[in-house]
Amino acid sequence: MTDVIIIGGGPAGMMAALQAASNKNKVTLIEKNKNLGKKLLITGKGRCNLTNYSDLNQHIKNIIDNPQFMYSSLAEFDAYRLYYFFEGLGLPLKIERGDRVFPESNRSQDVLKVLQKELFKANVGIIQDQVEEIIINDQKAQGVKLKYQGQLKAEKVVLAAGGSSYPQTGSDGSGFQLARTAGHQIITPRPGLCGLTTREDWIYEAEGLKLKYVNLKLLKDGKEIFSQFGDVEIRSNYLDGPTIISASMYIDDDSENYQLEIDLKPALDYQKLDQRLLRDFDRYSNKFFGNSLGDLLPQKLIPVILGRSSIEYKKTVNQITAAEREELIHLLKNLKLNIKAKKGFKRAIVTRGGISTEEIDPGTMESRLIKNLYFAGEVIDLAAMTGGYNLQIAFSTAYKAGNNLS
Repeated sequence: MTDVIIIGGGPAGMMAALQAASNKNKVTLIEKNKNLGKKLLITGKGRCNLTNYSDLNQHIKNIIDNPQFMYSSLAEFDAYRLYYFFEGLGLPLKIERGDRVFPESNRSQDVLKVLQKELFKANVGIIQDQVEEIIINDQKAQGVKLKYQGQLKAEKVVLAAGGSSYPQTGSDGSGFQLARTAGHQIITPRPGLCGLTTREDWIYEAEGLKLKYVNLKLLKDGKEIFSQFGDVEIRSNYLDGPTIISASMYIDDDSENYQLEIDLKPALDYQKLDQRLLRDFDRYSNKFFGNSLGDLLPQKLIPVILGRSSIEYKKTVNQITAAEREELIHLLKNLKLNIKAKKGFKRAIVTRGGISTEEIDPGTMESRLIKNLYFAGEVIDLAAMTGGYNLQIAFSTAYKAGNNLS
């Protein structure tokens, strides 16, 4: 018997456990992995982007799914409180471009260490096992059934088992099944903040290319719905990078109607780009067109542009007409790609979908259907853009849940 059971040893589970213990509860945390925080260790490319050092409104603006649900949790435990929470535990932090917060050491391992140290100090019990069922009697959560160690009774249960992204870390969607069995509606989980595959096969030729400082537009049925300045990375069979994963949040499951437009030269308008081309063409006036673009484009991108241009490869540069030059400029400013699909959960940063927020009290994080059952983190239908906003959701909802387990 314990007072509180926390299901899941990720950032949300650890924070909920600490807050529950601070309210004089006997807390037991159950994690199926050998170690806690396995997914936390890979966040921010191993550096752990803890939060975004900005106010509540900035966070709400960057939450894509159910932002209104987060007002109460963020009001109680916002980015500023999270920042000083970790500094108070002896973890020095720093603020980087875009107000992103990282540990000064650039090591996510250091974030995990301070959380584990606090769990030990708070006498939180940790069990390595898998929860097969939440025990419910008379519409009240009363404990859990474990795969290997029988039943564990508790007065209250917090489900913080994560979503479906990066399943190799243990975030395999099992929390959704536990909630579904308890009677909760699960909004269909789908990958968020992920790479995109395209119908064009030229990306195979340009594998490894990183397009820096381009402007990306996302169109649906020909209408622009998102744009962002930044980098695009071309992997072995898909597009990746900050602008791509941001754009993925605006694509639904029917991805066939979406198109990308990349402005390869956003710093130059049409007139200035034309002047730049004229200078390059003057320099290489007696060369073939195919050999004249080396100063303008990365080497791997030249065959791509040549393949889409109507100008013949062996046409001498000094024979290129104004109309052909105009066509080339348009191509450089509007390189089009048709989206085929989003990459799956294996590499998705977050899960979209999860337990319906309509069935959770945002003021307590308690289930509206099952008394004494609470939720925190990615298992809930909440997702945000990159920049630390998703970890803040995990910590804020967990803090709110833990503080209501008196």
